[in-house]
Amino acid sequence: MVQQLVSNAAILLAGFYIISIIYKEPITKEMARRRKVVIGIWAGVLGFLLMLFGIPISNNVIVDLRHIPILMVGFYGGPIPALVSAIIISLSRFLLSVNLAAFMAAVVMMLIGIMAALLSKRLERYKIWGVFTLNIIASGFVVVNLHLILAKESYFWINMTIFVIISLVIGVVSAGLMNNMIKSKQLFQKYEQDSTLDYLTQLSNVRQFDEKINHVVDKSGRQVALLLIDIDFFKNINDTYGHDAGDAILKQLAFILKESTTDGSEAFRNGGEEFSLILLDCSVEEGNYFAEHIRKETEEHHFLIPSGQTVKITISIGVSGSHNEVTTSERLFKSADEALYKAKLTGRNRVCIADEN
Repeated sequence: MVQQLVSNAAILLAGFYIISIIYKEPITKEMARRRKVVIGIWAGVLGFLLMLFGIPISNNVIVDLRHIPILMVGFYGGPIPALVSAIIISLSRFLLSVNLAAFMAAVVMMLIGIMAALLSKRLERYKIWGVFTLNIIASGFVVVNLHLILAKESYFWINMTIFVIISLVIGVVSAGLMNNMIKSKQLFQKYEQDSTLDYLTQLSNVRQFDEKINHVVDKSGRQVALLLIDIDFFKNINDTYGHDAGDAILKQLAFILKESTTDGSEAFRNGGEEFSLILLDCSVEEGNYFAEHIRKETEEHHFLIPSGQTVKITISIGVSGSHNEVTTSERLFKSADEALYKAKLTGRNRVCIADEN
């Protein structure tokens, strides 16, 4: 029995490993509902595989670790995957045999699914020990069910003791594996996000700007308006109020820019006090109107700094557009940069369109 339960455990752990390869995102309660259902189906199929390699301990009675996938996806993914997996495992039990033992086993799996759905949220702060607690309760359900059927079998309590010990150990190992997978995926997501977002403003960074403008102009050939934005006299703000104040202003301006973008258009922080907007399917005239709206909104906005004071700032904007098929991303950027320089040179707090447009 020990060897067969260990084989069952190997299938279980292999199943968790495979799903970690298939899904790049971690299993969490914040997953989309559709993905929760998919995870529940996967756990249900894994439970059925465990049944196929279960240990027959009497006529039409098998013991295995099918309850652990329900506990894992319930604890980490919430009620939906717990109930979906419990339903699949319960129904698939009748594919092996249709009798009283199968019916009672199905009822027990549903009870375990409901228990995991109800208690996972309350126990999640205990992490692995929360899974351990769920596993104790679930193993108790299984043992009570088997006792009702096999109370008179010889070596019943010896077999059940072995089952419970292996179940609890494998449950802890599975929870540890799941925790490590979730942490590694979350860490990877953070590194991936850090490589594309500006740490201060949470706007896309200059690397993403280069990729975006190259794609929409050089590859897709879409009509694009490019806005290059620079905060006027930003050095004076840092010198007068401190760098904390400067950072607060950058974050608030970033919010204004982000709130202004829709339909695939995007705001970027290109570095320092320099920002940009890529407006898709937008003419240079429309871009100029949009830029003037942002300039005016920024001029009227009261920027709150850490000292509690409010500060007024202005911005200068250069606008260029991909007016024909021969426009390249490099030419588009250069034109907007020249327009921005012209806005600075002619008094700041204004919008200038690139001469060639």
